[in-house]
Amino acid sequence: MNSAGGSFGHASVHVGADWGVRCSVYPDQAPILTVDAGSTAVSITVTGSAPGPHATEFARELAAQAGRFAAECERLNAAALSGSAAGIAAKNSAAGNAAA
Repeated sequence: MNSAGGSFGHASVHVGADWGVRCSVYPDQAPILTVDAGSTAVSITVTGSAPGPHATEFARELAAQAGRFAAECERLNAAALSGSAAGIAAKNSAAGNAAA
């Protein structure tokens, strides 16, 4: 981590079923991205009221990594559902074999 650019802070949030995400926009200041997880909220913004190229680069990378995060969650969820379906099919097959 490098703080030479004026950035600061650290947070870790483990999101369950009680979540929310919003982007607050204003006509004359930087937007604020907020992630709610239960009673915890984490807000992300950039320094300065007029975001420059660094802010745009950060926002685009944030969106790219959020897309990667979503794809990985989808992959793991599909694998879990596939494993559950395979487990149910195996139980049904075993039950059918036992009845024969």
